[in-house]
Amino acid sequence: MKRLNCLRSLGIVLLGAALGVADAASVKLQPQGEALTRAVQAALGAISTKELPVTLDSGSGTVLTLGGAGSSAAPFNPDVAARVVTVAGARRIEFNPAGPLPLEQAVQQELARELGFKEWTAEAARTRLSGADLNGDGKIDLKDLAILMENYGKANSVGDLNQDRKVDDADLRIFSSQYKPTPEPEPVPAQEKPAETKPGDAEKPGTTPTPVAPGTTPPTTPPATPPADPAPVTPPAPFPPVPTPPTDPAPPKQP
Repeated sequence: MKRLNCLRSLGIVLLGAALGVADAASVKLQPQGEALTRAVQAALGAISTKELPVTLDSGSGTVLTLGGAGSSAAPFNPDVAARVVTVAGARRIEFNPAGPLPLEQAVQQELARELGFKEWTAEAARTRLSGADLNGDGKIDLKDLAILMENYGKANSVGDLNQDRKVDDADLRIFSSQYKPTPEPEPVPAQEKPAETKPGDAEKPGTTPTPVAPGTTPPTTPPATPPADPAPVTPPAPFPPVPTPPTDPAPPKQP
């Protein structure tokens, strides 16, 4: 059944209309407190570019706190900059107020791990936050769909287009809205091969003379031999005259 649902979702993807590669990105995080909010905004500003601005969406997402709270208010290991816990079903990243790293550096390190960045750079942001362009090659095609399907059903940041920490049908629908099939290139008509010219063709009407390189003598063509005079035609001999039959002499008159 799961495989059937996956194939059905794949069919929806292949029929989707295209909106192109994302030209802006937002990261869903809920920093608690002014210090953490400034640290998060500074971290996002470091990977934001004119081509792909990265902004904070604090309406949902992982909760960020400075220190523990509630049931997770246990002491920190002094060598740990932050820890990830789940409180009442909500994912949280708690930062050590007395940790080994400055707060902004600790925030960059934890957000890189949270978002699946190999390093905190604008290039890594373009690869991971450009919508359905999962391999960061500047286009949304079947290669990106293959990456998404490899991670389908997993709790993985790669392919998690709506940032809910799982790759499912919701991510396939987002991919469907951005995917555009590449049009097939139009066939180029074959060019006809020019006819070969032979010596003497220049004298024939309707032909183009063969070009001659500068400094060379054009080939001479022997003059055409005029056709021989036709043999005289002997007229047929005239038919012999037809003899006129003799006429009878007139009978003598009677006295």
